[in-house]
Amino acid sequence: MRQRIKEILIEFQKSSLPSLFKRHVPLAPLPKNVRKALVFIGMRRVGKTYLMYQHMEEALSLGRKKDKLCHINFDDDRLSGFSSDDFQTIIDVYFEMFPEHVDADDLIFYFDEIQNVDGWEKFIRRLIDKEKMEIFITGSSAKSLSREIATNLRGRCLAAEVFPLSFEEYLDYRGIRDISNLTSKQEAALKNHSQTYLWQGGFPETLDATESMHQRIIQSYVNAAVFRDVIDRHNLTSPHLVKLFLIQCLQNIASPLSVTKIYHILKSRGETLSRNRLYEYLEYFEDAYLLFSIPIFELSARKRQVNPSKIYCVDTGIINAYSIKPQTEASACLENATYICLRRQEYENIFYYKTRTGKEVDFVAQRPNGSLELVQACAQLQDPDTRKREIQALVEAAKELEIEQATIVTTYEEEVVEFDSLQITVLPYWKWSLTQPSKS
Repeated sequence: MRQRIKEILIEFQKSSLPSLFKRHVPLAPLPKNVRKALVFIGMRRVGKTYLMYQHMEEALSLGRKKDKLCHINFDDDRLSGFSSDDFQTIIDVYFEMFPEHVDADDLIFYFDEIQNVDGWEKFIRRLIDKEKMEIFITGSSAKSLSREIATNLRGRCLAAEVFPLSFEEYLDYRGIRDISNLTSKQEAALKNHSQTYLWQGGFPETLDATESMHQRIIQSYVNAAVFRDVIDRHNLTSPHLVKLFLIQCLQNIASPLSVTKIYHILKSRGETLSRNRLYEYLEYFEDAYLLFSIPIFELSARKRQVNPSKIYCVDTGIINAYSIKPQTEASACLENATYICLRRQEYENIFYYKTRTGKEVDFVAQRPNGSLELVQACAQLQDPDTRKREIQALVEAAKELEIEQATIVTTYEEEVVEFDSLQITVLPYWKWSLTQPSKS
């Protein structure tokens, strides 16, 4: 293992950093007296490794020498069989290569997909407590990373979620950076980009792919996440059943998910399974950042448990890659993109809401100070019945929750609706998303 680690470290030192598209993710260094590791968590292929490369590039541009950087990717097949006992070998080999840096206080160590190795958190804790280097970590397992951060690394890590490109980043990739004082032609172009983004999503590698290639790339990402972060990680013995359940979930995006209904569908096909097993699969999908579930807004924990959660996925491109009804997915994509945009922000919790008369509001977002915001996603309000349904749901929810403002995110429409004491701001997705602050 020592020789393989040495090969990897030498390879990193000799190779050039890949060309980068700069993400809008703050990577400012921590003060030297603050000893914490920065942890990036997200699905595979969203760009976590490239965020590390971005930080490396910034460090080099500020005068840091490359031999003061160390990068290990635990997805490297050369590290097959790596165990917690081998962690110290990384440190030993690095200082054997660069003995002049033994007492340096400006080293940076980068560890990719570290959750692949049991016991990683003890090693990181020791580095934080005993060594002087900055530490960056990526991982594809929300719960395993969060669990270890909360237990063995409490107070020693700062965790940040990483998603596919936001719409703002997507525009930046397309060379569009100034969105002030738009002409009618420029605004029309932004609307077109918005439609493409809502269909295509923001996985960096897919942005210039053809439609058929886009679908194949997305499906390969999902397969990798399912087999490596769900089936292999949890030692599951029915991979075909895992995939069947995932596809059922993806075909019910932005809807309350009835696990019991899917259980009966799969049971009728002759599959041997239990409802509890499906709930476990759903938890594993969330752990791998494939899916997210949001509960109904209820003060009673029992009522939250008996009502189904609504399901969203990490990127709208996944919806279309697995869709059996693409002509009707526009609403689901808009709602999903709205959820992910909310998820990027500093909200404590996100729920959906049902009024006392049964009308539904897509999102109740709760800020850390406890204040609530109502957000509805609706592709278009031109149909009178649709307009009445969406507005009435917000009006009833606002009265019940004592809220005076609400938002409807649409595809193209923009207006302000006054209804009694409630002000409803209607904005197209492209404009709304560009005004939402991301987590710092």
